[in-house]
Amino acid sequence: MAVDWKLLIEVRERQKRTAMEAVARDRAAADESLASLQQAHAQLQQQIDAKAAHWQATTGALSGGACSVAQLRQASAWSGALDAHIATAATGVAQAQGLHQQREQVLQESRQRMRAAAGEVEKARQMQQRRLQQQRRLQEARQEAVAEEVASVAWSSRRIS
Repeated sequence: MAVDWKLLIEVRERQKRTAMEAVARDRAAADESLASLQQAHAQLQQQIDAKAAHWQATTGALSGGACSVAQLRQASAWSGALDAHIATAATGVAQAQGLHQQREQVLQESRQRMRAAAGEVEKARQMQQRRLQQQRRLQEARQEAVAEEVASVAWSSRRIS
């Protein structure tokens, strides 16, 4: 069975290019998910900072003696609302973290496929080189055999004459 090494290498190169394109797409998706994760962390921190600022303001009002029980209830209710915002933001961080981990895993798998495709290209090239070397050795052996035959015939013809 004769193998068209040039065609095989072209096919392997196409597979490698496709794998490289997939890595680029997956890298962009992973970068996007990282940006979303960072944004979710920022939103969580913003909610935590808002609650801290709320209680600092409440503490300031208490130290001045200008805070009633009704205002304390309202501050407590608002603190509960801020806790809900923090919980929502924390859920957003967890979801963004999960998505980012999935995207990173997909990226790693794409990179593995690209490395495998690159290995297949190199393997096909090496096999082509071996085949070419084998053909050259065979051609050289044939030329040597012909040269020996010519020399043998020439020697025989001189001996006879």
